[in-house]
Parts: sequence; C-alpha cells; structure tokens
Amino acid sequence: MEDHKNYLAHCFDLIAQKLSWGPIATWGTRDFQILSESIHKATGTLLSVSTLKRLSGKVSYTSKPNPTTLDVLAAYLGYPDWRTFVSQEKPDPIQKKEKSTTPKSLQYAKPLLVLALIMLTVLLMIYRKPVNYDANDFEFNAESVSTGIPNSVVFRYNAKAADKDAKVAIQQDWDEGKRVSVNREDSVSTSIYYWPGYFKSKLVVDDSIVKERQILIPTEDWLGTIETDSLPIYLNKTAYQYENRLSTSAETLRSHGVNPLAKHTITGFYLVRDFGSIYTDAFNLSLSLKNNLQSGASPCQAAQIQIMHEDGPISMVLSNKGCISNISLFAFDSIIDGKKNDLSGFGVDMSKGVRLDCVSKDRKMDIRINDTSVFTLNVPKSPKKILGLRILFEGTGTVNQLVLGNDSGVVHSLGSKDGGREK
Repeated sequence: MEDHKNYLAHCFDLIAQKLSWGPIATWGTRDFQILSESIHKATGTLLSVSTLKRLSGKVSYTSKPNPTTLDVLAAYLGYPDWRTFVSQEKPDPIQKKEKSTTPKSLQYAKPLLVLALIMLTVLLMIYRKPVNYDANDFEFNAESVSTGIPNSVVFRYNAKAADKDAKVAIQQDWDEGKRVSVNREDSVSTSIYYWPGYFKSKLVVDDSIVKERQILIPTEDWLGTIETDSLPIYLNKTAYQYENRLSTSAETLRSHGVNPLAKHTITGFYLVRDFGSIYTDAFNLSLSLKNNLQSGASPCQAAQIQIMHEDGPISMVLSNKGCISNISLFAFDSIIDGKKNDLSGFGVDMSKGVRLDCVSKDRKMDIRINDTSVFTLNVPKSPKKILGLRILFEGTGTVNQLVLGNDSGVVHSLGSKDGGREK
C-alpha cells in the first residue's frame, strides 16, 4: 500500500499549482474555505475546511484518510479516482516503508478484522431507519444586524419537528466545518462573518438540509484587506482608497507587521452590495490593474478578479507569462485548468498597467486582455444576480478605470461620488 502522506503532499502541491496560490504553508483559513467551495462546485462533494487542513498537513493528524475523500481530491485534479491518481503520479521522493515486524498470523488477521468492520458498518446503514423530514415543518430565517465588516447574523429557527435525539445545527455557509450545534428547543442563534459576500446558510437536521436562506454581507464601500491565516486585517481607507483608484503598497503592509518580501502575502479589495438589475447574462466589467511588487515571495505577481453572483464566483487570474501553467479560470461550475488548457492569453507583464474587459451578451462571455479576446465561455440560460467584486493581488496592487454596468447604464465606477448608479 502506498504511503498516503507522500501522495497527499504531492496531491496538494498539484492543487496549489492549479490555483497558483503558492506553497501550502502560506495558506490561510480563507484559502481553504475557497478551496472547499471550489471542490464542491467541481465534484458535487463538500470537504470541510478542517478536513482539507488535516489532509494538506496544515494541521497534524494520525488517522488514514477516508477513501471517498481521496477519490474527491483525485477527481478535482481530473482523475477518475485515487487509485488512478496514485498509479499515474509519482511523488518524489517516496519514502521506503520499513519491513513489517508484525507476526504473519496477525498480518492475516488484520484484513479479516477490517472486513468485519466494513460488513458491520454496511449492516448498520441498511437497518438504520432513515427519517424523512418535511421542510414545511421547520422555520428558519436570517438577518444581519448592520452594514459592514465584521457583521453578526441573527438566525431564528423552529426545529421542534426534529426527533428528540436528532442533531440540529446551523451551517453558516457552504463550509460544513462551520456547523454550530443548536438546541431543538431553542429559537435563536448568532454567527459572525468576517468577510463580505453572498452566503447560503442552512438549518441541518441529522446531516439533512431542511431549510436554506441567503445572506448578503455587504460593504459600505470598497474594503481593503490583508489576508491572513485566521482573520483579515482591515485597512484604513486612507491607506488604499484614492479619488479614482485603489492601491496598496509594501509600506502599508509593513505598518501592519507584514513583510511581503519575506512572506507570501495576499491583499484584497472587496465591493459587495445589491447593484440592482444586473445579471450574469448581460453585463460588462472593465478595469486596469497592475502589481506593485516586483520582488520578494510573489514571483508570479498573480492577480485574481472575481465577479460574485448568486450561484458562485466568476474567477479570472492574471500572472506573469512564465506562470500561466499554474493559473486557472472558474465560471459557471466549470474549471479551466492551466495545466490542461492554453491560458497563455492571461499571461501579461503585471508590472505594467493591464486592461481587462469581461462582456456577457447573447449567452457568451468574452474575456479581453489589452483589447485582445483571450477566452470565450458559454453563459447558462438561467441568469444570476451580480452582487459583488473581489480583487486579490500577490503582494500589492493598483486598480483604476473600473466600470461595472449593462445596456441600461453604469452601476458602479471608481471615482463616482456616490459609488452607485451614475446619472
């Protein structure tokens, strides 16, 4: 049997390359949250943040991973299952296993014991009487208490229809690791959201989702952050927001105790709000951006542009030309991996101003870099409302000339006085 830790380490190295996020050691909780969502979108299976941290080696563990979980990771990388991944991928180096000192009699007994446990588990699953709950018997509502970040959400629920011994929980968003157990006899629970965005919270009874509610955690204006392993560092507006541009500098990071030359650092800009009637099937986004840091621990100078909508993000990554193998494009439940697709059009000189245009029209979305079309995607028939923008930089970066709109006009532009629909 293969050394699963070696193969897991290799697997996550490939995932890091696929997402162009740098070494696993530099990842924070937010990165694992995004990865969990990406895996869910790509495979239909949700792996919790805590599970991903354990498997990646971010958090120590001793137990052997679940085979189903391994299959999901393999599927995310384009393999039919973990067995195929192991047969085709050879991590280097692979540690040699020491010769077993277990007596042969016990060696033969172990497989029999495992088989017995498997049979017992199957029998328990067969004979366990499932409980089918009617969603109409439950109540679940959510309301944020303010505008801005951080923000608390008050969940009001009625789960008395659940069995007395049932496990009742509220899941804050797509991450199963954020399930909080609640008493079926109670009616109120609260949670804190440290990042803005559009979330789908859930009332869960014995792992069955009985109710779901959408939560919009908006920003008052553009929010600037330094992404860390735990909570984001919120920047003062004077440190990044100017009359017609957004910009961070190495000096700003150092003032918060972060040295981007020594440590891989991600900075972000967020704008989350109800823009009105603007949807994924008819919109245009244009902006200019550049990376302000040409040295240190961010050699690829990657920048990620996300358009948030009701069903997930549209995510585009730009990087230096030599790093295009590590980038990917995500939109409408599809992942276009730079390892298996030519994304060279997204390779640019990030030290100079780069123009990006994204136009959705007639069920086609055209992505243009410096006035050249680099990729075209099909847009689903069912339009989803656009609810936010998220721009991330390796190191520091600048955004200007940003305009979001549709055929009816502009809903937001950098430099507009009210930040909303222009007259």
